[in-house]
Amino acid sequence: MIKVKIHTVSVLKRIVGQGELEVSLPKGSTLKALLSWMVTTWGEKISSYLFDPGSASPIPHIRLVINGQDIGFLKGMDTVLQDGDVILIIPPVAGGKCSRA
Repeated sequence: MIKVKIHTVSVLKRIVGQGELEVSLPKGSTLKALLSWMVTTWGEKISSYLFDPGSASPIPHIRLVINGQDIGFLKGMDTVLQDGDVILIIPPVAGGKCSRA
């Protein structure tokens, strides 16, 4: 087994109930397996913030970062997680209206 830390922000933090949690996974687990575990644990309320409906692909504009590196520079969803890895999950965020005086 390996232990990894997950950092969540915004709506994901509200769904998970905390900004940081540590989980144990089988050795050799991938990022995709971790996100699937999250869907199994928190259900549909988190699934729509992680995956495109009807596919196993992450939603557009989600940022998935492992130890400070965007997964685009690693092996994407097939990146094998290591003991002690820190995963940051940042869902898309929309801005508000900017008013100028």
